Amino acid sequence: MADESQESTSRVDRNQPIRFAMFESLRFRDFRLIWLGQTSHALALWAQMIALPLLVLDITDNSAVQLGGVMAARTLPTLVLGVWAGVIVDWFDRRSILIATKWGAFLLAVLFAVLLIGGWMELWMVYAWVVARGSTQAFDQPARFSMVPTILPRHLITNGMALLSSTQNVMRIVGAAGAGLVAEFVGLTGTFILIAVIYFSGVVAIHMLHVADHARPSKSGLRAMTSGLAEGATFAIKKPEIRGVLLISLFYFAFGMSYMQVFAPLFAVEVLDIGRGGLGMMLSITGVGALVAALYVANKQPTRLGLILPLDVAAFGVALILFTGSTYLPGAWGLAIPMALMLAIGALQTTFMSLSRSLMVQVAPDEMRGRILSFVSLDRSMMAFGGAAGGFLAGTYSVQITQIAFGIACVMGGLLVLVMAPGFRAFNGQGAAKRRSRRTDEPAKIPSLEPRPLSRPTPGPVGDDDS
Repeated sequence: MADESQESTSRVDRNQPIRFAMFESLRFRDFRLIWLGQTSHALALWAQMIALPLLVLDITDNSAVQLGGVMAARTLPTLVLGVWAGVIVDWFDRRSILIATKWGAFLLAVLFAVLLIGGWMELWMVYAWVVARGSTQAFDQPARFSMVPTILPRHLITNGMALLSSTQNVMRIVGAAGAGLVAEFVGLTGTFILIAVIYFSGVVAIHMLHVADHARPSKSGLRAMTSGLAEGATFAIKKPEIRGVLLISLFYFAFGMSYMQVFAPLFAVEVLDIGRGGLGMMLSITGVGALVAALYVANKQPTRLGLILPLDVAAFGVALILFTGSTYLPGAWGLAIPMALMLAIGALQTTFMSLSRSLMVQVAPDEMRGRILSFVSLDRSMMAFGGAAGGFLAGTYSVQITQIAFGIACVMGGLLVLVMAPGFRAFNGQGAAKRRSRRTDEPAKIPSLEPRPLSRPTPGPVGDDDS
């Protein structure tokens, strides 16, 4: 059915020159809407990622342990719900699931702002709220990214994933810096009110989607879904490409991503002494590097994904080590060089995220994409381990020593996967080379650039219910 959704009598001539290949996926209406919805979502999310750690530090008198605990609680729903979210995304309408997650994020943001306005916020409420918010996020990502191959032709998947990453990075620049400044001059309550308003614009964009339904499994019911989960796990284990992504993601999320949620706020407040506005500026600088990398990936659409990904994680660890070591430098150098290194950290981060997603949706069949993407949630949930361990170790020893240790773990993990996973290392995806070759061949069928009516699956046997 996904293939049928990519057929249309309205086609673009592939032999005509493409002036802006970097933004080629934006020619497709439904991809533009997902891109716009992701833009507003990313803006709110990055503002939240600045404001929430600052709120926790305010409530707990700069407790690194509690900060790590809150960030760990945020990822726990992904561990519990993640793989089942992928099953649900494969069995039910992905557009409806995405709409529900956007409404959930908006209503939770409104609740959080109301608690702050009323002066009722307590630490346990923060823990409860991040668990609820993490639950909606567990369904959002597999639903959103599973829809991309339905909307775009196969050779544009890497381009589309990179453009979605670019929204994250532009909003990291705007959202992180803006939230830091708003928190500094207006206060955290005003920041969370603004976050709720931004989330609502994402709800509007996603409601306008007209995406054809995907190919669903033929059977329904809890038993079939449980069997489908096992089927997806078997597929992921047997496919060396998927297995390699899951393994390298384990190191990346456990030891790399904690820098953003735990270490960056602690560096800003305790080491660099640059405060709330400085934290926003730090993460905005990573956004600049990430944006450049995302646009580069969108333009070049690399194919040697199995080689690039482990090298990227190893380089990410090196960048974290260099960043931390440079904070020991005296005077202005101890601030200027760490800020410059944040550019490299951001670039390596977005390269990993966009290419790992591209590889997974290229390898997975349409009816299994939700499950395959959701298995990354098991690795993503390791941020709970990384956040809790990072907060505890930073409180016990120091922020700098702990971050260096985590960077070393990333380097070792990347090199280990590179050496020990030849099947993963040899993977070649579709990208710019495929696009160029198609210009000289007979034009292939591609998705329509205009809205399509929603197609419905053929009803299954009596008693099956896909609703």
